[in-house]
Amino acid sequence: MDETVGVLGPGRIGRQIALAFALGGCRVRLIDVKEERGAADAARALADARGEIERDVGLMVEERVLEAPAAAATLARIEARVGLDALAGCGFVQEALPESVALKRAVLTRLGGVVADDAIVASGSSTISPSHMADALAQPERFLVAHWLNPAHIIPLVDVVPGPATSARALARTLALLERLGKVPVTCKDSPGFIGPRLQVLLMNEAVRLVEEGVATPEDVDRAFRAGMGFRYASVGIFEFIDWGGVDILYRAGRYMTEATGDARFAPPKLVEQKMARNELGPKTGRGFFDYTGERRQAFETEKVRELLRRLRAERPA
Repeated sequence: MDETVGVLGPGRIGRQIALAFALGGCRVRLIDVKEERGAADAARALADARGEIERDVGLMVEERVLEAPAAAATLARIEARVGLDALAGCGFVQEALPESVALKRAVLTRLGGVVADDAIVASGSSTISPSHMADALAQPERFLVAHWLNPAHIIPLVDVVPGPATSARALARTLALLERLGKVPVTCKDSPGFIGPRLQVLLMNEAVRLVEEGVATPEDVDRAFRAGMGFRYASVGIFEFIDWGGVDILYRAGRYMTEATGDARFAPPKLVEQKMARNELGPKTGRGFFDYTGERRQAFETEKVRELLRRLRAERPA
């Protein structure tokens, strides 16, 4: 892969994204855009980023995810630079700056005179809608959001969110590039929080409430999550499990939690109520959120049990 990628921002997620692109064979320029703070500060930030990247590549070799020669080649593909002029010649630009609309818009405005007209510009925002940023960039048809999950060089998911002006070509090129990296890009409509962060913020807040209310300790909440949902949802999607457990179970659990806590945040969504009314409860009725008619139920349940058993075997001590 001969794509040259510019990553704006050497912070935690930016350095991980730079590594992800380099692992996929891209030449990467990891860029500190804060020219005004001085060469010494920029050099320290980039050196810190380089140190963390080298550490993580070393861990990948130790864990036999990466061979030593490939690790050396990966590191050689990452170049530290200062200033937006470093974006000249980049076909893809990934912004990875702090979550500030004003900051992101200011940098996007400055990109117009630097990047090539056909370069794609992706914001790494975790919550900000592309419609709140796109008009700051010349040619907004080449702009979208590509939100990576921390640690970006390990987690496969990337939320890809086109804005109102994003061209089909820009979207297709972005998806193809991410897939070549071995990522799993998922496209969703322009909505605050997208898919991953929207689910995550609710989950994390609820975990904090459990501790805040004295229900459990942080240690036990984390242990419960790793051994329960973390184990299960690595093999079974959320909608797959809603169906497998039964839409009616989710409906009743939501109603009970709402009554017991007096908090409407647990109430079943309207779509769940509609599924109940249509008796679309999952495999047991032939349809839930997915179709289980014919041989589909047996195939689905067998596949999911197998996946869980393989994960159980993999996690057992040798």
